[in-house]
Amino acid sequence: MKDIENGTKLAIIDMGSNSIRLLLGTFTNGEWHNEPKTLWTTRLGKRTTEGLLSDESISASLTALGEIKSVIEAYGATAVHGFATSAVREAPNGQEFMVEAAKVCLMEWSILSGDEEAIWGFKGALVDQLPSGKHYATIDIGGGSTELALGSKDGVYWSKSYPVGAVRFQHISEDGPQRVWEETQFMWDPMPIKGEFDEFVAIGGTATTLAAIDLGLTEYDGTKVQHHKMTRERVEGLVMDLRYMSREKRLEVPGLPAGRADIIVVGAEILTSFMDAYEVPHVFVSDKDGMEALQQELL
Repeated sequence: MKDIENGTKLAIIDMGSNSIRLLLGTFTNGEWHNEPKTLWTTRLGKRTTEGLLSDESISASLTALGEIKSVIEAYGATAVHGFATSAVREAPNGQEFMVEAAKVCLMEWSILSGDEEAIWGFKGALVDQLPSGKHYATIDIGGGSTELALGSKDGVYWSKSYPVGAVRFQHISEDGPQRVWEETQFMWDPMPIKGEFDEFVAIGGTATTLAAIDLGLTEYDGTKVQHHKMTRERVEGLVMDLRYMSREKRLEVPGLPAGRADIIVVGAEILTSFMDAYEVPHVFVSDKDGMEALQQELL
């Protein structure tokens, strides 16, 4: 997609381990004007014992993509780009799923490597802050994997993808309140910060949901979530509040959607492990991520 014309409408689909997300945007006066992101919880990361994408998760995802196609057509998008992450890239039938997905909802698609996922997330989250010249780090806790990236306006110079995610580690979290922390605390690699450092930025569904809960949002608002500060103590407090709630009680918590009610504690425990390992007192949450990075790449 080159020389994008004024008024061009674009759809981007992110096929993750917990949900499929849709971003719609119109290119006007040199920049993208986006609609709020929407998502469908399909649990694509719930694989079979052989590591295959399950029939149930494939069916749910293809049904969601059929609905997404209708939304895209109603919006009038003339270009559709989709990308998949850990659930699809790790599954032996991931490529087969993407072929079927593109039949249901016509799109140009790619399966991101862990490094690509980390780099895209970094660029999307920090596009407005990079001109400062300072260095930043991002953590993206997904359903199937967690990505770290470190860089500046000159680009990402270090990234790492770990097979740790809120869906993947759900069974570990259920073993006890310290199990995720114990399993992950010593896996984090040293972070080679090379210049004047600014902030740690958290992206992805775990981070944005924790921010929405902290803000008490009855309806998700990405503009309020953007740059919201979460301290280590506050994240731990939410873990303790939520861990011992029933699912029914969790569904009453403002900011916590049904599709994340059973995995939010796991994701938050991964975040506290990360913050402890790197002695991070707080993170700033970004609603922007790899979807916005792809928009910029297309320019």
